[in-house]
Amino acid sequence: MKKITLYFVILFWCGFNIKAQEQEYGENQPYSSYWFVHELLEWSPENDREAKFNVSSIPLADRFLNDSTDLGESSPKIPGIIALMAPHTTNFHPSQGFSSVKQYAFPFWQYIDYFVQWGGSANEGIIVPPTAFWTDAAHKNGVKSIGTVFFPPNVYGGKEEWVYEFLVKNEDGSFPVADKLIEVAKAYNFDGWFINQETYDLVGNMGELMQEFITYYRERSNLKLVWYDAMIDDSRVIWQDELNEHNQMYFQNGDTNMSDVFFINFRYHDVNLEDSKLLANKLGRSEWDLFAGIDVQSKSYKTPVKWDALYKNGKPNNTSIGIYWSNSTFDISESKMPEDVYRNEQNFWNGGSTIETRFGESTWQGFSNYFEPRSVINELPFKSNFNYGLGSFYNEKGKTVSREEWHNLSIQDVLPTWQFQVDTTKVEPTISFKDSYFGGSSLFLEAYENAELPLYKTKIGLEKNVNFSVVAKTTGNISLEFYCQLSNGEILTNALKNSLSWKKNNFRITARKNVRIIKIGVRTRGKGSAYLGEVAINYKHEPSPTTSQFQVNGFLNENNAELYVHFKTLDAPVYHNLYFINEENDKIWLGKTPSKDFYISKIPTKNGKIKIEVQSESFGGKKGEIIKKTIDISK
Repeated sequence: MKKITLYFVILFWCGFNIKAQEQEYGENQPYSSYWFVHELLEWSPENDREAKFNVSSIPLADRFLNDSTDLGESSPKIPGIIALMAPHTTNFHPSQGFSSVKQYAFPFWQYIDYFVQWGGSANEGIIVPPTAFWTDAAHKNGVKSIGTVFFPPNVYGGKEEWVYEFLVKNEDGSFPVADKLIEVAKAYNFDGWFINQETYDLVGNMGELMQEFITYYRERSNLKLVWYDAMIDDSRVIWQDELNEHNQMYFQNGDTNMSDVFFINFRYHDVNLEDSKLLANKLGRSEWDLFAGIDVQSKSYKTPVKWDALYKNGKPNNTSIGIYWSNSTFDISESKMPEDVYRNEQNFWNGGSTIETRFGESTWQGFSNYFEPRSVINELPFKSNFNYGLGSFYNEKGKTVSREEWHNLSIQDVLPTWQFQVDTTKVEPTISFKDSYFGGSSLFLEAYENAELPLYKTKIGLEKNVNFSVVAKTTGNISLEFYCQLSNGEILTNALKNSLSWKKNNFRITARKNVRIIKIGVRTRGKGSAYLGEVAINYKHEPSPTTSQFQVNGFLNENNAELYVHFKTLDAPVYHNLYFINEENDKIWLGKTPSKDFYISKIPTKNGKIKIEVQSESFGGKKGEIIKKTIDISK
């Protein structure tokens, strides 16, 4: 048994002991933070030049399940998923994205409740907050973003003194490291911490001190805490593979809720999870606060899984689910191109692929058939261009304004709720990375006969008129209808105009008392292909945002420059679009950000002078005024 556990630990540690991505960064590139304990204690936002680039600017959205069920903190517990993702090495992780399309982006936020940015290693640092653009994407989808505290096993570089430093308690009863963890989360605007303590041979009452540390942390913040099943009550590291009397004090200790999520180690069987549920209920907690782990790092959706222990009668059974290394969909891709990775994502989340194991053939069941997708489309305005958060180009109204590769999850749109639960003999939908209306992707449909494609679960009140704008283009003998399903049973349809180029279609649903729009989608008629480039919904003409004045600090390097752009005001939530005006007077897109501070890695310059243009944009797509500046960074 111990051999199996150590194998898992090696995977945990080695994933972040790999060399940094082979990519060139500027000398002034800001990076996401990571620390050892003594470094964290010395840190403050004021003494860290890069801290301002690591602040998430998008608040946590409210989520719901259906027309009447909100998912607030006071809502009844339901089964959920926590996903541990390792999108990059611990070090050299750029704060705000990459100039590469071959990076991992996550498209299935609707099925998870917690995102953990997994990281940390004995060589780099053991305390890793989530990168700002990952928190932005998580929050936009109502998902809580969690950082990692990882104490490696001794044999893989872990040191007992790191645990002792972490648990230092002052004479007044305070824990300095707990105060720092709270400070970091508040400064960077994320939601809590995952504690994974796997360092053994500790001496003294470290188990008791850890419980005091967690109690202190819980009393002084409303931040979340995730606990991994490794360290037990007497300080030893012995994976229990269940909730029991040896580890329950890290889950519920008397009247104190110690952890919001208890991540159960991977070697469980049916009885382990049944007993865990019984104990959780005895402690006054929901079994859905327990998350049974699935390690998919090496095989992704080809991993053998104990589905019978996790699902019963088409629903989760006994516990929620914890996925370790769900970004393996990217790792197993040979090309690393988004088309291939997205196919892996659909296999992973929707299931259905047959895998061979030493026990014969089994089927990867996935998650979408067992978990009801969450949605955040409960207020207006709403706009989606089906923008995946990366691209080999960037378009605006179908016109290419940049031919550079880019990757920035801060500007990923809320993607369709159902991706894509349809009869693929009638219509094959996918995210296309070959064309877009805005951004680097769009929704592509190949239709073979009449079909219906649900897009978004919504909860939009019709107390006043609701306006829709849908942008599409078609090829072949195909026509499209856009439909809205109402809570009173009505289904309203509007035909979209056929066009070989991007065509905007506008229509309105008139007000109805006590009625909501609960689903929107498209229907195909005939055979052919179509692109959807935009769905926008609003009540009235939205006011234009105010474009902030900005200042630029430049770093000159021969005929190129790096730029730090600081916006003096931030009307949240709002994006800033940044452009460069070249010598031919062409407008080149440099990036888009919801942040107050933004880094531009490379821009050509002549004699140190650069023409910059900025235009703010609301989340509903309304544009503000254009501000132009000529910057001289040669001085």
